[in-house]
Amino acid sequence: MDTAYAGIGSSSADYWNRRAQNYHRATRARTASDPLFQKLSQIVTPNTTVLDVGAGTGRFTLALAPLVKQVIAVEPNAAMLGYLEQEATAQHLTNISTLLTTWQDAPADLRADIVICSHVLYPIREVDTFLTKLAVAARQGCYLYMRAMHFDAVTAPLWQHFHGEVRHQQPGYIDALAVLYEIGIYANVDIVKTPGSMRFPSLDVAVEELSEHLILPQDEPTRNQLRSQLAPWLVERDGMLAIPADEMVSAIIWWTP
Repeated sequence: MDTAYAGIGSSSADYWNRRAQNYHRATRARTASDPLFQKLSQIVTPNTTVLDVGAGTGRFTLALAPLVKQVIAVEPNAAMLGYLEQEATAQHLTNISTLLTTWQDAPADLRADIVICSHVLYPIREVDTFLTKLAVAARQGCYLYMRAMHFDAVTAPLWQHFHGEVRHQQPGYIDALAVLYEIGIYANVDIVKTPGSMRFPSLDVAVEELSEHLILPQDEPTRNQLRSQLAPWLVERDGMLAIPADEMVSAIIWWTP
C-alpha cells in the first residue's frame, strides 16, 4: 500500500482521516445484528468494564455502553474518535472515556474486565507484543475480531486492472491464532458470517470510496475508467449498490485469563 501511495505522490498516513465519514456511515447501522456484539451482549453485566482497542467511530463502544458500567475507547485517529465522541454526546452516554493514542503507546496499566479489538491487527508489525499487552489488560476475557476473507480478495481484479500486479493479501485470523499459540495463549475460535458491508448509495459514492480503497490517482480520466469498471461489476441489493459478495467470513478469537 505504501508503495502504491508513493506512486501517486500521496501517503497512507491520513488514510483514516479520509475514510472516517464513510466508515461511520457504513458501520453504525449493522452493529445490533453483528455476531461479536451479540456474543458480548450475553456476557457483559451492568458492572462490567470494557476496553475497546482501536474503537474507530465507536461501533462497539456505543452499542455496549448502555449495557455496562464503563467503556474506555482507545483510538489513534482524531477524525474517527471525533465521530465517537459526537455520537456519545448525542445519545447522552456518560460512561465512555476516550484515549487518542495507539495501543502501543497507551498506558501500560490500562485494565478492564473485557477487552475487544475489532479488525485492528492487520497492519501491526510487532503483533506478538500487541497481543501480549491485550492479554495483560483483560481481567475476564479478550475478544479479537478478524477477517477470514478480506475485501481485498473481492476487489483483487480491480487492483490488478489498475496496478498491473496481484495485490498481496493482508493477514487473516489464522495468522493471529498462530501467533497466540506461539506466545502460549490457546484461544477459542468462532467462525461467523456477516452480510457484505461494502454498499454504496450511488455509483458516484462507490467511485469515491473504491478509488481510495484501490489507491488510485484522483484525476478525472482514472475516475471515469473506474466508473466504467464498477458499473457492470456492482450489484443492487436493498436499494444500494454492493460488491459482488453476499457475505464475508470472519472469526471471533477469544480467551479467558
